Amino acid sequence: MQETVALVVVVIAAICFGCDVSRIFLVFLACLLPITLELVNSAMEIFIDHAMGSTYREEIRRAKDMLSAAVCVALIIGYSGSIWIIVFASK
Repeated sequence: MQETVALVVVVIAAICFGCDVSRIFLVFLACLLPITLELVNSAMEIFIDHAMGSTYREEIRRAKDMLSAAVCVALIIGYSGSIWIIVFASK
């Protein structure tokens, strides 16, 4: 949900900064990266929980941490890329 709100805010910011349609579309695509990875993360966590049950295993915890780290990296790449497109690429 937060990623969707951030997508809307960033696209509105691109419109307010006067970006052309192609740059707004690039911003939109960049903001889809974290949303896509969050969906993969959620699906994998549900699958792991279903397959493994409630048993605790250190390697499962590490795998879930890596999935969350991938989402964090996608957030950084997607939104910093969007800001770069809005601020620097439109000049």
